[in-house]
Amino acid sequence: MTTTELPSVGEHFDVVVAGGGPVGLALAAELRLHGVATLVLERGPRGVGEPRVLALHARTLETLDRRGLLAEFTRAQETLPDLDAWRGQLDDHGARGHFAGLYQLGRHTAEPAEQPHGLTLPHQVLKDLLAGRAEELGAVVRHDHEVVGLEQDADGVTVRVRTADGEGSVRADFLVGCDGGRSVVRKDAGIAFPGTGPSLVSRMGRGTVEVLGGGELPGGWRRSDGGWFMRMADGRISVIEWDRPTDQEDAATGDELAAAIERVTGQRVALTDVDFVTRFTDSARQAGRYRAGRVLLAGDAAHIHFPAGGQGVNLGLQDAFNLGWKLAAECRGWAPEGLLDSYHAERHPIAAEVLDNTRAQVALMRPGPQVDALRALFSRLLEMEEVNKYLSDVIYATGIRYDILPAAGGGPSGPGGHPRIGTFARDLPLTTADGPTRLAELLRPGRPLLLGFDGSGAGDALDAAAGWADRVTIVAATARDPLAAALLVRPDGYLAWASDGPVTGEGLRAALTAWCGAERAAG
Repeated sequence: MTTTELPSVGEHFDVVVAGGGPVGLALAAELRLHGVATLVLERGPRGVGEPRVLALHARTLETLDRRGLLAEFTRAQETLPDLDAWRGQLDDHGARGHFAGLYQLGRHTAEPAEQPHGLTLPHQVLKDLLAGRAEELGAVVRHDHEVVGLEQDADGVTVRVRTADGEGSVRADFLVGCDGGRSVVRKDAGIAFPGTGPSLVSRMGRGTVEVLGGGELPGGWRRSDGGWFMRMADGRISVIEWDRPTDQEDAATGDELAAAIERVTGQRVALTDVDFVTRFTDSARQAGRYRAGRVLLAGDAAHIHFPAGGQGVNLGLQDAFNLGWKLAAECRGWAPEGLLDSYHAERHPIAAEVLDNTRAQVALMRPGPQVDALRALFSRLLEMEEVNKYLSDVIYATGIRYDILPAAGGGPSGPGGHPRIGTFARDLPLTTADGPTRLAELLRPGRPLLLGFDGSGAGDALDAAAGWADRVTIVAATARDPLAAALLVRPDGYLAWASDGPVTGEGLRAALTAWCGAERAAG
């Protein structure tokens, strides 16, 4: 649905999402899986996105598989031959990605990855896919609607909206700011955004390039004494320079990009048919808290950093998958105490680590002989399997282990804690009463999943979960290599509880109460 009209007087939604980028649209789809009335407000027009290409990493692809979307996203990349071929070249070289421009990640690993190949999609294509998903599920998406302010009270949030027709407002139980690094929602909610300022400026554009005096600009990444030059498969050119202050408020120009190319590569160029030029820095900032009452933050509104390793969109999408089911539980009235606050507790440390690793990458990308020596050392370290796996887990978010709610039996090392609690539940081939399936397929409705494995003594204990059947998918299954006797898998794919058996009704009820709220009587 697209309209530029002001919201109707008295209009009310369970959740308003400010920002119709990938993160806001993914969150809207997650909320709609639970029937939450959701409105997305996007200040820009439909069909106009940033001229960027985004890399989707392993954990994001695993999560898309658990929503039944992976095949559609894969087909989208295959319809873009240049990007598909570029991604194939990386895979052919045995590396799935880079750390500070060292394309060695994923080259050495003892464990087969569930999703060993990344996807590369233009920003607008990704938005279109996620908008289609959100609207198919019933989300209302309005373009040319800019959120300009908010007032919250004990019962909800009044969201002020500007359109071409003037200003109006809409009421919501909750407001989520997915409105970027300059988030109005974050500022009006009084949430601090501390961090570090810029040390570099990166300019990016696309157009026809003529090298004056002959010659050709190389493709791929090139590092020089002046900075970095990158020419990408879709025709984009990016130039990174350190310690060159510039006025970030002025619009970037083709002449500015051409001058930067000459400084970094030593070659004079003329740019024609330029369709965009933009610039950004390595500022790294993070919201002090992800929740202020009925206002929450996700994506760039919660954290910004240099896009080293393509981590930004993946970090934001994982915010959406973590928050979506928790906020839906709050709206639907079954969330246990502390569930919504666990969004900040789990995601804030993850983003803090991303900011640190991007700062480290920026340091490793600087020009100069000292950094040359450090890069050579780092390259040798990446040939060590343990180092390579660690940094691959950092970049692709496959090493995440959440500290689980104490009420659910302690964290991974807490009293009675199963060693797998807090980790991502890997996909398993299963056989159920309905036939063969996979763990990933059972998570597609977006509900918590309770799995009990036959032969482990857990099957009978599943009867104790009947009081949660209205919000939990309960399945008895067999598997060749079960992860435990019984598992409680959160909608975002992480293990909330596990037992190697014997599974008792009392222990199972305690875990379900901690994660899925109070038991309800039959009927």
